[in-house]
Amino acid sequence: MAKVIAPFLIKGTIDDINFVVTADGNNYARSKREASLTSLEFNKNPIYDRIRNHGKEFGHCAKKSIIFRQLAVQFNNLAKDGSFAGRVNKLLFGILQEDTTNLLGKRTLSEGLKTSEGKSMLLFFEGNKLRALRQVLKIKEQWHQQSQTITLTDFLASEHLDWPSEATHVYLAIATANWDCENDTFHTSYSNELILDKEAEKQTITLSTLAPVGNELHLTFLFIGFLKQESKKQKFLHRKYNTITLIGYQKPQKN
Repeated sequence: MAKVIAPFLIKGTIDDINFVVTADGNNYARSKREASLTSLEFNKNPIYDRIRNHGKEFGHCAKKSIIFRQLAVQFNNLAKDGSFAGRVNKLLFGILQEDTTNLLGKRTLSEGLKTSEGKSMLLFFEGNKLRALRQVLKIKEQWHQQSQTITLTDFLASEHLDWPSEATHVYLAIATANWDCENDTFHTSYSNELILDKEAEKQTITLSTLAPVGNELHLTFLFIGFLKQESKKQKFLHRKYNTITLIGYQKPQKN
């Protein structure tokens, strides 16, 4: 936009130039905008095929992410950052791109999940990227696939966790979900909770869930939540201090 400097104000149109007088008395000249692209032109022009296909596939993943975010919703409500939904969309779109059986624009998330590459992309997805598991838990967990069990051997809470300054206790639990991506259904089994004082003695921790209903794709999540003792109650710290991580998957055998 150009500013008009003249002893008089110009208002109106000359060829493709519009002259505008603003409320504060300034005089500007700007070229006319080109006619906007109509939806009909966008949908029919093959130049935009790739854009349309990308949008269609990304929209497919955005719908699927609604269910994915519910798989361990009890934990997600206590441990997620502001980018959680967007990062789920990005994760699922990346998995969809592993679908090599369908053409661009017709690829699906369920086909992408049938590949080993697609499933492996799920591993160590963080609900709260500000508190990633490898930052918070300083020893390696042992995941037993067939029994949906996680073991922390010789776990010493005071040394093996990155404690927020206000925390006095830690809450440990897992969840195993059966995710039927194609039909947008799921069933989740949660373990019993385990709450430990920061100064708890060294011990071996075992967290197990029952097998969820269904045999499509089983996903296991580990939750580490920190609490603060207030009078006789223990209250969770803000979700930005807590951790939820997808630590394992398996494709169970169908009966």
